[in-house]
Amino acid sequence: MTNARARLLKAREALSLAENSVGLRVRVEVDQHHRAGGGPVLLGPARRSDLIRLLIDTCPPGGWIGLCGVRDIGWEWASREGMELGRVLILNAQVTSEVAQACSLLLDACDVVCLDVPELSRAEQRALSARARAQGRTIVTLRPWPGVSREPSDRDAMRAAV
Repeated sequence: MTNARARLLKAREALSLAENSVGLRVRVEVDQHHRAGGGPVLLGPARRSDLIRLLIDTCPPGGWIGLCGVRDIGWEWASREGMELGRVLILNAQVTSEVAQACSLLLDACDVVCLDVPELSRAEQRALSARARAQGRTIVTLRPWPGVSREPSDRDAMRAAV
């Protein structure tokens, strides 16, 4: 890691701590929600900027974000917002015939996994949800998973005070 990169990461961490201490930002406390019995599958927002904020705020420091089937991210903007692009894994859902297995492997490798995969059956969705719960991971899906996904509550969503 270069000196400039290390300084940038330290500056981002210091800024985040300062924002949290004065109440400008409230970090997503997914672990707390999991312990309270909530599900690990969130229905992601439609706006890409809100989705990126949710992924960044849900991912623990130094964690990994995985994406499968998600298009039009806006990588430059995501990087400026604080997403560490070197800690992002991307799978193209159209390339593999075993999408559920690929998503399962992505869950093994990443702390937060964002999916836009219509090919998943309800049984596969439930299995992925159970796997995420067992591993302490979070799935953000861009398509509703009936009976499994939930919308982030105000407690879970990052809020900015103006």
